[in-house]
This record gives sequence, C-alpha cells and structure tokens, in this order.
Amino acid sequence: MPPGVIVRWVKFVKSLTSLGPRYVALWIGHTVSQFGTYVAFLTIPLLVLHIQNATQTSGTLDFSIAYAAETAPTLIVGLLGGVLLDRWQLRPVMVATDLIRASAFFYLAASVGDLSLFTVFVMALLVGSMTTLFDGALFALIPSLVPGHRLVDGNGYVAASQQANFALGPLAAGLLVVWTGDPALGMFLNGVTFVVSAIMLKWVGRVDHQRTPEDERASFLTEAANGIRYIWAEPRLRTTTIAAAVPNFVIGFVEATFVVLAFDVLGAVDEAQVGVLFFFLGVGGVVGALLAPRVSRRLGIGRTLILGITIAGTLLFAVMFTTFGPIAFVLQAAWMVGISFMNVALATVRQHYSVPSMLGRVVTASRALSWALLPVGALLGGWLGNTAESYRWVARAAPLIIVGVAIWLTTTIVWSNTFGPGFDESDVHLPGETAEA
Repeated sequence: MPPGVIVRWVKFVKSLTSLGPRYVALWIGHTVSQFGTYVAFLTIPLLVLHIQNATQTSGTLDFSIAYAAETAPTLIVGLLGGVLLDRWQLRPVMVATDLIRASAFFYLAASVGDLSLFTVFVMALLVGSMTTLFDGALFALIPSLVPGHRLVDGNGYVAASQQANFALGPLAAGLLVVWTGDPALGMFLNGVTFVVSAIMLKWVGRVDHQRTPEDERASFLTEAANGIRYIWAEPRLRTTTIAAAVPNFVIGFVEATFVVLAFDVLGAVDEAQVGVLFFFLGVGGVVGALLAPRVSRRLGIGRTLILGITIAGTLLFAVMFTTFGPIAFVLQAAWMVGISFMNVALATVRQHYSVPSMLGRVVTASRALSWALLPVGALLGGWLGNTAESYRWVARAAPLIIVGVAIWLTTTIVWSNTFGPGFDESDVHLPGETAEA
C-alpha cells in the first residue's frame, strides 16, 4: 500500500476515534447494517425481476411500486415517528427496528421461490417504516455523543460509510445473483447485518434523553404539528427542506428504475455490470462525504449544499448520454460527490438549527417532508417511462430539475447566511419554545 494512502488512513482513524468510543460503536454498527441495506438495494429490484421472469411479465412500473412502498413511509412514519423519538429512549428504538428488519429479510430469503409481487411490496413497506425510525433516531442521537463543533465530522463519517456500502453492497448483490441464480443469499446476508447492528448498539450505552421533565407534553398530533411548525418558522430549515424535496423527486425515479437505466440507457449486459455501476456511485459518495466537512468549513454549510446540488444535477444529466465504460464510471462517481455534499450539509443544518427538546421531530419531519417526493418521482417517472423509448427521454430531462433548484437557492438565506466561515452558535436565533404550548 502506498505511504500516502497509509498516512490518510491513519488520519482518518485518529479523527474518527477522537469522537469517542460510544460514537465509534454507533458508527460500526450502522456501517455493518448499511452494507446489508445496500445489498438489498439491488437484490429487491432483482427479486422483482426474478418474479417477473418466473411469471413471464414485464414493465418498469413494478420496480417503481416496490421502491415507492419502501420510501412512502418516510412521510407518515417520519412525521408521527418524530414525536415518539422525542418521547422514547433512542437506543432501544434502534435495536427494535434492526431486529424487525432482520426478521423481514430472513423471511424473504427463505421464501424466494414462493413470493408474489404483492408480498414483496408489503415487506418493502415494513422495511421502509423501520428504516425511517432508525435513521431519525440515528441523527437525533449523534448530537448526544458528539460536541457541537464536531457535528459536521460525525455526520460526514456516517455519510462516508453509507456511500462506501453503496459502492460495495450492490456490487456484492450483483455478483451473488450471478453466482447463485437468485437473490436469496443477498436477502439472508442483509438480515445478518441488522442483527450485528443491534448487538453493536449495546456498546453505545445509555444516552440521556434530549427532552427534560420541564418540557411540556401536548397531545400526540399537536406535537407532530409543532415539529412541522418549527421547521416552517426557521427559514434555513424551511428552505433546505423544500430544496431537498425537489431533487428527491428525480432521485426517486432514478433509484427506483436503476436496473432499467443500467440495461436500456447505459448498456449493461448482466447483473454484475449493474453492480459495477452502483460501485462507482458509492465511490463518488465516499469521496464526497470525506470532503464535505473540509468544503463546509471553507464555504459554509449552505453554499456546500448548493454546490452539491449543482454538481449532482449537471453530471447526472451528462451520465444519461454515456454508455457502460470508463466515462460513465467517472460521471457516476462525480455526480454522487454532489449528493454527499448535499446530505452532510442537510443533516448538519437540521442539527444546528433545532432546539434539543424538538430534535427528534425536526430531524424526522424534515427528512419526511424532503423524502415525500421519492415515491412520487418513482411512480410518476415509472409511468411516464414505461416503454424503452419514453424512458430515455424522461431520464435525460429529469436532472435539469435539480439544476433549477440550485439556481433558486442562490437567491435565498441558504446562500447568504447558513453556518458560514466564522460561524458562532450564539448567533443562531431559533424559533421560541412557545411552539410547544
């Protein structure tokens, strides 16, 4: 291994461990479970393809429905689940969601030969609901383990491991399906990783609740509504939530139909090549996640977000005019650098511009509202692009929507005043606690 790589690796490990052993335990558990998640990211659509082949059916819409079922819970579960996260201890919630997801994938693995598309859709809905709760708890938990001035680092390492798994998980899934002939082994592997994640959470230890006994508790629906009101009252949270929702409309379509994109637009010839295309997405995501903290300190969180959206939209548009090969690999990696900039910036804005007693609701509600357009984009794009010819036109036009969002953001507070250089937390003026009344 070259000396330069060793030096960078040592610096990475030192920086990661400096966040403390409890954060490291959380990070390791999340990293392992994310590997399984991204194995499933490809094995679920390949399972749909497996069932289509067995029943001699076809069409893009089945892939879109499976993806929509997995992402739709981000709205309902996200909005209402945030109230639960502000009321419950976060670590037990994460353990429970890990074990439920493990059970779902063990069932899918054991039943591959007898599954219907309806069963796959139901399991996707269950897994999506549990993932929404887990992710909301994860980002609400990080501020309890990491100092405020290191939040961008904590979020960056989570994003880096997520994107590394985005590279390795689908690649492994594609190779496993080519090797075994069906997605069962990938499903089983995913279940195992969730069990490992649940075990690792033991070493995180007990975490103090963000909410104190003095915080007034209203009715369940009132508290859920207060989370949305809080986001709307804080201009940075409001604007970034809207800004994330529109690109997710496009991302939902691209992710839901990526198997179709890989075969019909980029010219992949088998599942292994689809995995290779995913691999380069993950490589770019890792690079972006590791660079995001440094870029954010130079440009500010808001401008890093806008830069990321610009990179993602522009280079995703360019990808649509390439075929499987080195140019496609580079562009796949490059547009995902932008997505990582965007994700790290969004998580940090949510954590900085929320009060502790409402952190669970702010994180989950903002994610829910941002992700609400994922299933909409998947279903609408799948319907508009249900034939090979129409699919190419939809795929090539969609990224221009993302570029438009970046242009709009340059006119907002996100560009002019969002955690910029010289940022002082005492300068943050948050909406009052009267929202809890």
